[in-house]
Amino acid sequence: MNKKLRADIVLLILTVFWGLSFPLMRNVLEYIPAISYLAIRFTLAAIVVSMVFFKKHKNIGKLELKGGLVIGFLLFAGMILQIYGLYYTTASNSAFITSMSVAFVPILLAIFFRTKTSKFTVIGIIIASFGLFLISGIIRLEFNPGDFLTLLCAVAFALQIIYIDIFTKKGRPGSIAIVQMWTAAIITTVIWLLFDRSPIIFNSQVILVILVTAILGTSFSFSAQILVQKDTTPSHAALIFTMEPLVALFFTMIIPDIAGNVEKLTIIGGIGCFLILMGTIISEFRTLISNGKKQKKVAGN
Repeated sequence: MNKKLRADIVLLILTVFWGLSFPLMRNVLEYIPAISYLAIRFTLAAIVVSMVFFKKHKNIGKLELKGGLVIGFLLFAGMILQIYGLYYTTASNSAFITSMSVAFVPILLAIFFRTKTSKFTVIGIIIASFGLFLISGIIRLEFNPGDFLTLLCAVAFALQIIYIDIFTKKGRPGSIAIVQMWTAAIITTVIWLLFDRSPIIFNSQVILVILVTAILGTSFSFSAQILVQKDTTPSHAALIFTMEPLVALFFTMIIPDIAGNVEKLTIIGGIGCFLILMGTIISEFRTLISNGKKQKKVAGN
């Protein structure tokens, strides 16, 4: 298995954990405020990541420190902007605008980093973006604080993907993962302690969700992203992440909310799912063509 294929498989697994986190988190926010949930989730994840990587990464260099601070801040920014954007906009608007980080990655790469994106990846992004529009349901895009905050959230997540690619090519991914987690944990904890006095109800469901989302959805997923994303391109990684709302939809169809209701897949939503899958497949055409030429060349020799 080549490195790119391994990276794609790992990134796809991460989207499963992130997609699972959505219905789980939805069901406990009645008992725990969003900012305190994030603070506890990031802190627990930071402890787990430190335990895993600390022996091999005791000495963190300046590059890893800088990379971890930048990526960790962008991770925090994306999460917090998305949460507060939901106070002023609809869930469907939030889901669609956040997912548009896939389109921002090649745009930001071209404008600020002078990096071109494969035409197959661009076509795949366009198709997948339309699929995201359909799967998000009927949305009303109008200028309001919520849509604007969520738009900034999408930019933050796009920049996070780009900077992971930049820093992991030169720095040690394990060290960057440690700093990233502690950066997000410290910022969210400070905000929680200073500005939020809302009560928290710790029950078995809240504890279980925090453990699952902190260990699988945060410590494992964001660390694995840092470890393997260097073996693919930022635009391709972003395209794989378009599978997250599709996975989230699947889990909301089998995991009921606190009222016992589950989501249902509409025909429009089904078309959106199909387009997301097609966009991801089309993005692989360049790799398939390249592999085919190599095989012909080997056969000819």
